[in-house]
Amino acid sequence: MGVALYLQGRRQIMSKVMAAWTLGMMCLVTGVARAGISSIEVSPLTTELRIAAGRAYTGTISVTNTGNDPQHIRTYCQDWALKPDGVVVFVGPGRLPNSASGWVQITPAEFDLAPGNSQRVRYTVRVPDQAAQEARTVILFEAGAQKLLLPRLPSTLIPRVGSILYVQVGPPPPVQAKITAFELGPDGGYLTVENLGAEHLRFSGRLEIRSREKLARSTELKGFVVLPPPFNIYRMRLGDEVFADLRPGEYEVTALLDCGGPSLLGARTYIALGPEPPGVFASRQ
Repeated sequence: MGVALYLQGRRQIMSKVMAAWTLGMMCLVTGVARAGISSIEVSPLTTELRIAAGRAYTGTISVTNTGNDPQHIRTYCQDWALKPDGVVVFVGPGRLPNSASGWVQITPAEFDLAPGNSQRVRYTVRVPDQAAQEARTVILFEAGAQKLLLPRLPSTLIPRVGSILYVQVGPPPPVQAKITAFELGPDGGYLTVENLGAEHLRFSGRLEIRSREKLARSTELKGFVVLPPPFNIYRMRLGDEVFADLRPGEYEVTALLDCGGPSLLGARTYIALGPEPPGVFASRQ
């Protein structure tokens, strides 16, 4: 199935602006039997800075202990990237392209935090003279190890939460992006997006399904971020619920995306729905 790509004049088609993308907690454990696992919150979760090469910026992050036990917090930077399915990957500082981990100094590096208390952590970003494009890092706040009693598997969890820093160097580059694939089938489909620019892009959008020029359904798509190369591809999974309760027949399906450029990005395809599950039995460009 092919993909038809086109640009449309920018219009106010989005019902809501995409919420700020957040990293959130980096560990998830199910079936925990021990109460009192530490809970750490940070604010802001994401910061975007535009700093000239050779200059510096100092900001603060608020860290709050929302749990019941005192915590010893350690702070440090790591590199991170996004896989095509949106999963966050963390590696040591300076190991990924466009790393800003080595540009950041944090004060204090360690501190104790009583239940219900907050601590302001200061960070300074110093951009090298030769820097010329966006760089990224995440400032991690790590509490002490927590012992867990999982069924037949005693284990240890180290709670961590992070605040992401995008460090954009120089003037904003042109917004460049495209939809490289739009696939539909019985189980839903995929929408694949590529960022061709030099800085990360935030996408919001919607899916329009039409039957004989009549709008049958308009579904808002979940917002997402696409990083610049080499981590510049995102593949959004579309569930079969996008076709739920539609009558059998042929439909035109259009994806419209807004990533902050002067125009919208779109892709269109066609599906035919049958009277019985799995429903979609044919698709074409």
